[in-house]
Amino acid sequence: MTIDLPENLESSILEAVQSGQFPSVDAAMAEAARLLLEQIKLHPARHTGSAAVGHPAQPDDEPSGQELQRRLFEAGILSEIKPPITDLTPYQNRLAVPIQGEPVSETILRERR
Repeated sequence: MTIDLPENLESSILEAVQSGQFPSVDAAMAEAARLLLEQIKLHPARHTGSAAVGHPAQPDDEPSGQELQRRLFEAGILSEIKPPITDLTPYQNRLAVPIQGEPVSETILRERR
């Protein structure tokens, strides 16, 4: 079997092999295939004929804000999940804070020169 990968994926796999995460490219690709098959079993609707040849199937919808927060919480990145904002009244009449002096973007450009 011959597999053609985009250059960025190929270089990432080679980097993982060279860093010792996998003993060989074949082992890395076998793990990738195992994970793909696991995902197909978990979410078969995402992978049913929707992909063009050579292009991976894309999920139909992005995770909601709450779902994303739940995943980040489970991964230990967030320490708490805040409830969604339902009352937007406090945000409707906000005014920009007036800034004196040079804008930050101009400062950055000037200091880079």
